Amino acid sequence: MKISKEDIIRINKGFGGSIRDSSSLDFALKLQESRKLGDYKKLAYLWRAILVDHPFTDANKRTATFIAFSFAYQNGLRADRVLLVHHTQAIAIKNITSIRLIEARLKNAIR
Repeated sequence: MKISKEDIIRINKGFGGSIRDSSSLDFALKLQESRKLGDYKKLAYLWRAILVDHPFTDANKRTATFIAFSFAYQNGLRADRVLLVHHTQAIAIKNITSIRLIEARLKNAIR
């Protein structure tokens, strides 16, 4: 997925948030350069950084959901809005940190 830190911060700002701590976001963005990781796994790392580590003061779930829709659009895939929102909330509420589980949820909602 082609997205920069500035893009993510701008998306979040559009939802009314601001950056609080970008260390986990920086880590997830560094992994976007890896050729060993698949696209869904890269998105899972971004989701974990946003939904579990809460790098923004507000709108973390909205930012993650928007990024997932952007991912689907960039890859010519279809995202199930209801499932995507459900998975976003579940990961944030249950504090799911497993990349494997987050990736499975993303694959379930984006095809």
